[in-house]
Order: sequence, then C-alpha cells, then structure tokens
Amino acid sequence: MKPLILVFFAALQLMTCHQQVAKHNPESLCIQLNNGNWFNGIDFEERTVWVQNGMLSFVEGNKELDTIIDLGGNYVIPPFAEAHNHNLESDYQLEKRIHSYLDNGVFYVKLLSSIKKRIDPLMHHYNKPTGLEVTMAHAPLTGSGGHPIALRKRFLAYGHFDGLFNTLGDIESHGYYIIDTEDDLRNKWEQIMSFRPDFIKINLLYSEEFQKRKNDTTYFGKKGLDPNLVPAIVKKAHESRLRVSAHVATSHDFHVAVTAGVDEVAHLPEIHNGQPIDPKDARLAAKQGTIVVTTASLVTKNEEKPNYQALLANVRSILEILKEAGVVIGIGSDMYNDNSVGEFQLLHSLGVFSNLELLKMWCENSATTTLPLRKVGYLKEGYEASFLVLDKNPLEDIKDVNKHIVLRVKQGTILD
Repeated sequence: MKPLILVFFAALQLMTCHQQVAKHNPESLCIQLNNGNWFNGIDFEERTVWVQNGMLSFVEGNKELDTIIDLGGNYVIPPFAEAHNHNLESDYQLEKRIHSYLDNGVFYVKLLSSIKKRIDPLMHHYNKPTGLEVTMAHAPLTGSGGHPIALRKRFLAYGHFDGLFNTLGDIESHGYYIIDTEDDLRNKWEQIMSFRPDFIKINLLYSEEFQKRKNDTTYFGKKGLDPNLVPAIVKKAHESRLRVSAHVATSHDFHVAVTAGVDEVAHLPEIHNGQPIDPKDARLAAKQGTIVVTTASLVTKNEEKPNYQALLANVRSILEILKEAGVVIGIGSDMYNDNSVGEFQLLHSLGVFSNLELLKMWCENSATTTLPLRKVGYLKEGYEASFLVLDKNPLEDIKDVNKHIVLRVKQGTILD
C-alpha cells in the first residue's frame, strides 16, 4: 500500500489523515512522523518517529507505512498529568470535566480517594485509548474521628450519597477505613484488598498532637492515624505490592510519612500553617525516592487572611528545600474545579523552578507517580504513543503552555 503523505500545517490536516487511515486494521497501522522536535528529557531534538500498535519507536526497521506526517518543526512532549484530585468520582458535570482535562493535555489523573460504589458506574469513561487514565485508592485509612469522616458526614447531609448510603455507619469501609490498632489493620486488610485499590492512601493530620486530639470531639475531622501505626501500614501495603500515598498537614506529619518509607507524600506540608520543614526529612525523601506532590495552590484559599503573603513565602521556601535536596516533585492540585493547570501556573509564578524542571514535573514525574507500572511520561522506545504537539518551544517560554497544543495523541489515537 502506498503511504499517505501529509504536511502538518494544523491539527485539522492530521484529523483528516486520521479519518482516512482509521479504515485500516489499527493493529497494522504505522505512522511515520517527520520533522518534529521531540523532548528527550533535557532538550528537543529533531527525530523521525514511528507509531505502531499504540507504541513509539525510534528505530525504522522494516515497517510497512500507512501514513507519513510532517510535523512542520513543532515541539513534541509527553502529556500532562494531575497527580492529586477527587473530581471524577461523580457524574456532576462529568463530561465537562473530562473535556477540560483532555483539552488541556492532561491525560492521567490520580484520584486520592473515591467511593467504589459511586465511581464504578462511570468507569466506562476511563482507561481507554481515547479517554482519561485514572488510578484510585478508594477508601483512605484514618483513625477514629479522623479525616475524611467529617467530610463524608457533611456530604451525606447534603444528599450527595442518596441511593448509596443512609447513615454514616453505612459509609464506613466505602468512604474510609478506621485503623486504630494493628489488629484493625490485620482484620480489615482483606476487605481493603477486595476493592482492588491501585494504591493505599493514609491520612496524617497534626500527628504531633495525636494523643491530645485522639479522644477530643472538638477535633472531629481534624486528625488522622496514630503515627506509630504508619510503619506497619507501609509494610503491609508493600507486601501486597501496593504503593502508599500519605496525606499530610504539618512538618511532623511529613517527618512521620518519610521516616516510615511512604512512596508518595500527597501534599506539601504546612500549606495552611506556615511552619518550616526539616531539610533532613527532605534529604531522606530524596534518598529513598519518595515523591512529593505539590498541591501548592491550596494556599490561595487563604488569600483573604492577613498572613497570606507569609504563607505563600513559606510554600516557596519548602519547595526550595525540596528542590535543593533533590526530591522528585509531581504536580497535583487537589482543587475540585482544576485539572492541574492552575497548580502549574502558581508554581511557575513562584520562580523556584526552571522551565525544564517545570516541564519534567508536569509531564514525567506526575505521570509516573500516577501510573507507575505503565510506560508513560517519556518519549522513548517502546513507550505508549501518547504525546502533545506544541507550536512553541516550552523550554524558551512555558507560560500558558497548555494553550499552545495543536495536536493530542493518546496511545496512537489522534484525539478530536
């Protein structure tokens, strides 16, 4: 078959190309991409690249081509990811949210908690070549009266769980697991595993005051696990080949999580409190490969407070400590109406990271902590053919990079 040759002037031409070649068997479809500048993790280099069976190849071999595309000197990067959110669990404005993710080049989303009974009917939207990829922890582990029990109770009163749960007690084991002792951990582990989580989420909140808050109802929803249980939980999860992501609020929570060997810290600590972190904890996180997800834009919820600038300065200082220590940093917002774009923009505005560092954080680090078992986040031989084509070099100007996407390809499929 004579290959179709197309010059890339705009995404429309590529969409037309896709419509023509899609008639062929997709398993035999092979596209050759010429004259593109491909991100190699450090810089851009002009390469000829092939897409076959939804995978990337940088070796020509004996490929039978269906299509040859000239990318016109544009810039190719891996897709973006959202490494912390909760906004894909219900059908409320779901189509709008999905489109917003994909339109902004965000293909991978890590849901840090979800109710399986609630999200199961929606799963046909996800984890397919033309849809978002999501990973889920489902019910997080917490202590009695801890986060997110108060949140679940409030949502129950709002009617968000109508048809699913009638009482707060019904939500337990679906919306959270109470783990107060090692016996609780052993006795409930089989049920936790029965939900087939992609990872385990644990909640640490003000662990330096655990004994003070433990039996005080004043702190309902403002506490979490006994910090002494965290090493046992991490060990149990790792034995089940699951990574552990820790919600933290304070620098002590960060210390507990990192010392216990969690795989990911799901928030910057001290976003709302404004205290420093110990650089020793940052260095330990770097040494053992613990990823820290930013959620720095949560600080903007304090904009009306008189200490907002001090809180923002502390966020910047913590990011600088993490960077200096060599911690792997991923981008996640934990903002219900965001898709990591606003988080990226805040990080850019702080001036802590170079354009290269920001690009790697959003493309590489965020993707690999979201889908650690998949070949995503890089443009390498044998990796999934998921990428974005930009009309400008993000290493020269990365501001509003999501607005310069002219083509989105996911697993070899050109997205409309």
